[in-house]
Amino acid sequence: MIMNTADKVVAFLILFGLIILAFAHSLHLLLRSEIFQDSAINMFVQFGSSILAAYYMMGIQLLFQNGFQMKIL
Repeated sequence: MIMNTADKVVAFLILFGLIILAFAHSLHLLLRSEIFQDSAINMFVQFGSSILAAYYMMGIQLLFQNGFQMKIL
C-alpha cells in the first residue's frame, strides 16, 4: 500500500517536472529579448531563471495576481 502511494507520488512529480520544463522552455523561446539582456528586467533571458519563473507561476506562488496590482497615487 505504501509502495503504491509512493509510485503515484513519483509519477506525479515526474509529470509535473516535465510540464514545468516544457512551459519554461516555451516561455524562454517566446519572451527572451535581444534588446534587454538584463535578467533583472526579463526573467526569461536565461533558461535557468525561466524554469524558476515557471515553477513559481505553476506551483508554489498561490497569490500570483498580487504582484500585478496597480498602485494608484
